[in-house]
Amino acid sequence: MDIRRVPITHPDAARLVEEVQQEYVVRYGGRDQTPIDADAFEGDRGAFFVGYDGAEPVATGAWRRSEVPALGADRTCEIKRMYVVADARRRGLARQMLAHLERSVVEAGAEVMILETGNAQPEAIALYEQAGYEAVEGFGFYRDAPLSRCFARRLVLPGQQEWDAQADGFDDEPDHGLADPITRTAWGELLAELLPPPPASVLDLGCGTGSLAVLLAERGHTVTGLDASPRMLEHARAKAAAAGVALELCHDDANAPHVAGGTVDVVAERHVLWAMTDPADAVRRWADLLAPGGRLVLVEGQWHTGAGLDPDLVVDLVRAAGLEPTLRDLPDPALWGGQIADRRYVVTGLR
Repeated sequence: MDIRRVPITHPDAARLVEEVQQEYVVRYGGRDQTPIDADAFEGDRGAFFVGYDGAEPVATGAWRRSEVPALGADRTCEIKRMYVVADARRRGLARQMLAHLERSVVEAGAEVMILETGNAQPEAIALYEQAGYEAVEGFGFYRDAPLSRCFARRLVLPGQQEWDAQADGFDDEPDHGLADPITRTAWGELLAELLPPPPASVLDLGCGTGSLAVLLAERGHTVTGLDASPRMLEHARAKAAAAGVALELCHDDANAPHVAGGTVDVVAERHVLWAMTDPADAVRRWADLLAPGGRLVLVEGQWHTGAGLDPDLVVDLVRAAGLEPTLRDLPDPALWGGQIADRRYVVTGLR
């Protein structure tokens, strides 16, 4: 879907806004009476977007700045006019538009996104809850309406600013950027041994600039990459576009990803678990995401600096999560772009 910023008065925007109003008539018995000022979506006050499938407008989404505090933040923005035409539903377009709105809002300096929907839109509620939105006190024009449901999500995640600052130079490390054909080939061969044959659904936690995610997509896997850093995800999107592969990339917390349980063939991470506040809890959460026959792939290290995780501990955590663990050391210099002075390893866990 090609998402373009347009004025709310643009003919395509006006047409789809009228369609969503007719949807409200069907579902609620009347049009949405919330006051809408077109100027609220201009400049840095907000933005209105139309999503196109070829030349056909198929979706809308917008945000405007809000004075409603939520989740302890005062810098909030409100979602408006999220809509996908009937013939284009169940293709993931609403999730794409939501992710685009969230990126736009973060770039505008907001911390929390808020929204109002209603009980007559269960598919919208499911979308927002799966994306990590939580119920909050009612606000806005329909705050006292019995069918009104309000949600919010904090968009600035733990570690975001730190990793944003490192994103532009992240690929300078050989095992991050995989620019050296020898290193890239080594990782490709390792992952082929660790993962099931493609196509498998792979969740890449803390995907960074997307090097491994792109590598897996090139080999035929269906890959979703999550990262707390919008800047890292920008690099990942550019890398996927250059490689000509499709990735779903989401701004999310790797510690507690907003992914439905029991739906993923592989949950993979590389040097993420050691940074978790509670590694045991993280492994349990990740194991719960696995479909029957699924596997965890945890690439970790015990660094010469004293940081990292003891591999025997990781084995115990995987076993405690109800999976069958296997430990394999990874001393091959080709994986790391040279000789290493610490212990690096992978623990897999099979359901």
